[in-house]
Amino acid sequence: MPQAAGSGDVSIVLVTYNRERFVGRTIECILAQTYGNFELLICDDCSTDGTQSVCEGYARRDARIRYVRNPSNLGMPGNLNNGIRLAQHELLANLHDGDIYDATLIEKWRSALLRFPTAGFVFNQYAFLSADETSGAVGPAFPEFVRGHDFLEGIVFPLRDVEVPVWGTVMGRRSVYLKMGLFDPVYSFWSDIDMWMKIAETHDVAHVPEALISLPSRAVMPHLFSEKMLTAHRVTFSIHWGARVRHYRGRTVARIESLAYMSFWFVYIRGARLGKRIWTRVF
Repeated sequence: MPQAAGSGDVSIVLVTYNRERFVGRTIECILAQTYGNFELLICDDCSTDGTQSVCEGYARRDARIRYVRNPSNLGMPGNLNNGIRLAQHELLANLHDGDIYDATLIEKWRSALLRFPTAGFVFNQYAFLSADETSGAVGPAFPEFVRGHDFLEGIVFPLRDVEVPVWGTVMGRRSVYLKMGLFDPVYSFWSDIDMWMKIAETHDVAHVPEALISLPSRAVMPHLFSEKMLTAHRVTFSIHWGARVRHYRGRTVARIESLAYMSFWFVYIRGARLGKRIWTRVF
């Protein structure tokens, strides 16, 4: 039996844009959660396909769902920020249209944040599905609880590529998001990287070592934006640079070492990608 709108102690913000073919499956995954005491905010970033019709159909059938359509396209960070502002509960799950969620996801995320009150957010392993969705490589697992300092210095900063092991789907604390100033639109689709590192400066990090989220192949569900890899690398480099400057403030030697290490890998990776592009076009 559907619960009343706004009941429970968890808000789920599902951001969507032009996913008519995929968003229904994602909504079904959410409605099938073993922990059902939530409100679901579907934030539609002014889709131009049939996404609105699909979402409104689900909203009519389940009182936990609130469909919100932006009057203009805000971009992913703006769309997510709007959902965070509208959310009614402290425990807040950020979910993306098209992803496939295990039925225990919300239950296990919620349990982790209740068990670790100093954690600013919780994430999990991911399965990267093949084009036929019959198999998928599973990403690395981490401890169930990591001090924010150790998350940055032991997990994020040593990475050779300027990435983080956390994708855009987590359960965080609404108050922490508000304290951080929400997701920065300057960083576009990579604003979540900036957010996770900012949170880890003042909060710990929780992890569920299970592949609770399956990510469809881009052959099945393409990106809806033109991702130029060198541009993406420059943006993530800027985010990481700022994070290291903040983190190592007052530790001059450590800061210099970290920024030098990062600069080397930026030049190396950028050069390798540019070389591959030239090689492909010429030969």
